[in-house]
Order: sequence, then structure tokens, then C-alpha cells
Amino acid sequence: MKLLCLTALLVAGYATAGGPSYTLEPIVSISALQKIEKATNDRFAPDAGDPWALLGDARGTYLPGYGGLFTFEMSLVNVQPITPFHMTVTPQEIKTVHERKIKKLVVLKSAMRELMLQSAASLSTLPPTEQITFEAYLIAFSFEDRTGLPRRLTMTASRQKLLDAVANHATPAALASLIEEREE
Repeated sequence: MKLLCLTALLVAGYATAGGPSYTLEPIVSISALQKIEKATNDRFAPDAGDPWALLGDARGTYLPGYGGLFTFEMSLVNVQPITPFHMTVTPQEIKTVHERKIKKLVVLKSAMRELMLQSAASLSTLPPTEQITFEAYLIAFSFEDRTGLPRRLTMTASRQKLLDAVANHATPAALASLIEEREE
């Protein structure tokens, strides 16, 4: 018991002597992260044209000293799987799916950039020097042609750069140049 009390006093003394201070509430609240998660889910909701296939909900977290990270899994387009009623996939089906996904990848990148801009404005308590990162895991069936398609697309930029882009009415090309994109 004495050891426990001594440890508590040392920790309290360290915190009041300029050591790291810890709060129960993070810099970015859970509700702020949930708003971005909802905006992401809404943005990738199926549409009437060539719908996305979002697999589960987007997930967001705040990493102290780094920033906000939002991840989601999706198929760029709905693909007919192999089933007892559709037992084989023709070369033409594979080609068509691939072409659709290549086109949809461009749309995904644009949508992710827009979400990053919205997040920079929405996450008002995120320090401007910290990052906003969106990461899409792109799912495919084993029979698909993955040529030119990443398995993972990551976009990162500091909140301040994104806020400056909004203030300066950055063109899509200017926005793309300030966001670090990585395809794996």
C-alpha cells in the first residue's frame, strides 16, 4: 500500500513539474470523428449508376501527435461473384469489370480529396500541423484483373495545407499536388 501511495505521489509530482499532462478527453472528440465517418459512409453509398460496394462502415481515430486517420474497405464496383447460378466468369466479364474499376478509381481519388477538405474544416480542434489521412482498402475477387489497380490507396496532408487550399479555392489539380498519395 505504501508503494502504491508513493508511486501516485511521484506521478502527480511529475505531471505538475512540467511532465506530460494527460486528460480524459482527447484533442479530437469521438463525435467529431463520427461525423467524418458518417460523411464517408454517405459519400460512398450506392448510387443509381455504377454503385460502389462499401464493405462495412468507415472507421476513424485520432492518433496524438499525428492526426486523424480514416479507413474503409470497398470494391470499386459491384461484381457478380461465382455462385451455383453463375459458375464461370468469361474473359469479357473480366475485361468489363477491369475497365469499370479503372474508371471508378479516378472518381474514388476525387471523392477522397473532397472528404479530406471537408475533414479539415470539420475537425476544428485538430492542430493545423497534424495530418488528415484517408486510406481505402480495395477488395477484389481472385478472378479479377488487378493490373493498374492498387490494393490500398492512401492520401495524407496536413490540416493547414487543406485549410489553405479551401481558402484559396484550389483547383482539383492544385489540390492533388498538395496531397501525398500512395498506391500499394
